[in-house]
Amino acid sequence: MLRKFGYSWFLLKRSLWLILPIAGIGMAESRLGNQRCNDLIISIQGDSGAHFLNQMDVRMLVTENGGDPLLGSRLKDVALNDLENRVKRNKLIRKCQIYRDLRGNIVVEVEQERPLARWISTSENGEMQNAAGFYINDDGASFPLSDSYSARALLVSGSYFKDTKKLQMVKGSAMMDLLRFLNADPFWKAQVAQVNADRDGEIYLLTVLGDQKIELGMAEDYQSKFKKLRLFYEKVLSQDWSRYKRISIKFQDQIVCE
Repeated sequence: MLRKFGYSWFLLKRSLWLILPIAGIGMAESRLGNQRCNDLIISIQGDSGAHFLNQMDVRMLVTENGGDPLLGSRLKDVALNDLENRVKRNKLIRKCQIYRDLRGNIVVEVEQERPLARWISTSENGEMQNAAGFYINDDGASFPLSDSYSARALLVSGSYFKDTKKLQMVKGSAMMDLLRFLNADPFWKAQVAQVNADRDGEIYLLTVLGDQKIELGMAEDYQSKFKKLRLFYEKVLSQDWSRYKRISIKFQDQIVCE
């Protein structure tokens, strides 16, 4: 009998260890839900060099331009998912998470988009036609320009980039790899000013030093083409950067210059 009583007491203690924390959490949640919103705490993450949005911009998004101020609202009545969807409607925002903290604040954490390239409209001779365009992110998706900030990004032009759906398909993976390469390699990031691609994906590059037009061909096998071009730069062009205006590396194992 004593053994049975001892076993029951052991189970009761184990149950209390489980029930009490859960009950405590429930009580804390109840108290928190009845709290009023004290403040909006806004955190903007992402590329430290890009400033598409500031804290006031995000505050205006969360509060519907002040129409839904939130301050003083009972926390349990605030639909956090609705607030997140409200903020995500802005295409300059990549991710958004909204939650409430133990101090009665609503915390808004957003991650702004990171531009990999910027598409510009150009004429047939490559001159920029207007300031319109859009950014392309690392996933190949487009997002709009900002009215308050212009990010430094690789310029791209041509009909191929105008339809960013191509960049998100398997066939566009080589082109995206090329753009990432040009952003990551210090030498080519400084040397390539613009990438143009026609409807079929034929690429030519405009450079900074020498102002050359470089015919790259298709994006596939771009690494070996740039190795060949780098060697040509070091052996030939370094002697006279203005020697040639057109360089073609689209053909295997040869460089054609004019």
